Formats: sequence, C-alpha cells, structure tokens
Amino acid sequence: MAGNMDTTVQLHRLLLFSLGEGTYAAEVSYIREIVQDQQKIPLPNAPEYIPGIFNLRSDVVKVIDIRLIIPLSGGGEKKKIIVFVPESGSSTRFGMVVDEVYGIMEIPTDRVSLLDRTSASIQNNFMIGFFTFSLDGFLSQSSRRYTAGDDEVVWIDFEDMIHTITNEEKAQDIVFRLTALFNPQYLFSENWRSLQKK
Repeated sequence: MAGNMDTTVQLHRLLLFSLGEGTYAAEVSYIREIVQDQQKIPLPNAPEYIPGIFNLRSDVVKVIDIRLIIPLSGGGEKKKIIVFVPESGSSTRFGMVVDEVYGIMEIPTDRVSLLDRTSASIQNNFMIGFFTFSLDGFLSQSSRRYTAGDDEVVWIDFEDMIHTITNEEKAQDIVFRLTALFNPQYLFSENWRSLQKK
C-alpha cells in the first residue's frame, strides 16, 4: 500500500564556499568553525602553501592557502578560514583560506552525481561528486534549503584532504591533488610543466 512506502530522502549537510571561480561544498562534520582570515606567524621550513599559524583560543591552527601554489582568479577582502576538525584530539589543527562562505545547505542524495571512487582515474582529486543549485535562491531564503538551478558545485572530500595533509608520506602529492581540484587547467599549462622539471 502507498501509505507503507518509505519516502524518506537522505539529506547531506554541506557547507558551501567559494575559491577562485569555483563553488565548493564539504560535509559539516569535518568542519570545526569558520573564522576571519587573520595575521599569521610564519613557520620555518614549512611548505609554501602553509603561510603560517595563528592561535584560536587555546589551539594552534596551521593555515593552508591554495593561492600560494595555484593561480586563481578573484579573491576579495572578505576571506575566511575554514578550520577542520582534527583527526584525533592530539592532532594539529588545520584551516584553509577561502574567498567566501555561503552557509550550510541540506541537499537530497538524488540531486548529487557521485563519482565512482574505485576508478583509478579519479582517486587523486579529492572529489566526491557534483551537483547544481541556485546560489541566489539559496542565499535569499532564511531556511537555506536546496534550490534547483544551474550553478555548479564540486563536493570535496575534506576527510581525505585532511588525512593527506597530515600524513607525511602522502603530503608530497598534495600540490598536484589540490591543483587537480581547484585549477585542473593549470596542470596542462607550460607553467606547471616547468615547475615539475625543477
């Protein structure tokens, strides 16, 4: 009978943000909080994508700035830092600089095109999937529910990104993987090729 059918739709709670020309999403369970970009203390011998650290109450946060390794357009003065939940209580906190944070949205699973993560061709780009929505429609609501539209969003695997950054053996691949995610066209440029030859 129709009354007994399970009409429950699975929803994903995602934080929406922008970086360069792209709009991205990440599961809120991996995000501790959002803070304004701020002055950082440089770290000796740190990778070029880590401009420094700052204190967040009693915690030290290492900041990742994608723009220091990948050319991206845009970039206003309202930059935010998304602070990740550490992998364990003793792990270093990391935060990533983004251009803007739009808020949290609940999106139905059937609106997401999930990638086949078992495919070797897509294992290195931190992507879970894609979806489209209306950014203007989302921002105009007080409830911030999903609104259909043509604005494209890439759903990022923050868990994989955090694990890669904090794992010394995997961290050597981070520049390539971040470039593949945030500016894949740059991988085919002469600038990228010349960097790889050094």
